[in-house]
Amino acid sequence: METATPETLIIGSDSVVGGALLKFIRNAGQSAIGTTRRPEQADESCLYLDLTEDAANWPSPSPKTVVVCAGITRVGACKRDPAGSRRVNVDGLMGLMRKLLDNGASVIYLSSDHVFEGSKPYYREDDPVSPVTEYGKQKAEVEHLLGEWPDSVTIVRFTKILGPQDSLFSGWVDALGKGEPIHPFKDMRMAPVPLSSVVSTLKLLIDQRLCGAYHVSGEQEISYDEAARLCACVIGSDVNLVEPILSAQAGYPERVRAHTTLDMEKLKRGARRNTARRAMDIGDSVYESSSSGVRGHAIGIVAQNGL
Repeated sequence: METATPETLIIGSDSVVGGALLKFIRNAGQSAIGTTRRPEQADESCLYLDLTEDAANWPSPSPKTVVVCAGITRVGACKRDPAGSRRVNVDGLMGLMRKLLDNGASVIYLSSDHVFEGSKPYYREDDPVSPVTEYGKQKAEVEHLLGEWPDSVTIVRFTKILGPQDSLFSGWVDALGKGEPIHPFKDMRMAPVPLSSVVSTLKLLIDQRLCGAYHVSGEQEISYDEAARLCACVIGSDVNLVEPILSAQAGYPERVRAHTTLDMEKLKRGARRNTARRAMDIGDSVYESSSSGVRGHAIGIVAQNGL
């Protein structure tokens, strides 16, 4: 059973990032508890939390640090239901974070490259936000509201996070393995970040309390159809089964951004200042994941899926 006053509270520990981070922190010997929106999964170490309800009535613990991994993250879902997604992503999360911040906690908020329009590569932390998607607009609004607590808030903007069981690659592989065609978007790009680097970076920020905004990004971009072809090659499927289409043909509801990469120099500098060699290794790990090029990284992600 976890202590009543854990060092870290992870909002959304039933998410991919939240679950991996909770496990990583506990394996490091530190106390942490999570939250879930699924009542049947709630217990003493994973508290039930419904972000559509008033956070003022939630019996929260008093952690030192809160990492916010919860929210509606699918771009299409936010576009189709802007009011409903805003109720969770802005109203619900801000009500909760305001309560925790006012009680003395530090907050690490997971944001996204979607706060930028994507007209250029390698956005810096001090570039003005310019969201063009509903999801990005909600993230940018929360970032702005969190500016009320500059000494207690860390904002981490991530590009696309790929875990060992990523649904995108798993879906492609399942279809290719059956000899079925797949239709990746040829006009959409990603700068993938491995889940392991995401978790290591968040642990660094928890330990060192680096406030402000930081970026975590893959070094290079790859189009979805390029990644799909690599996927076919790795598992020995016919690359002709990869039939790229435009995102609009699939009914993608938002504007497609030309670039998704973010500049990571600020994180690397902060890591070097605070934890010397260990932190520098963490700061470099995202770039090292694509040391043989982003194509090599995509192959690695497929391999991680045991394919």
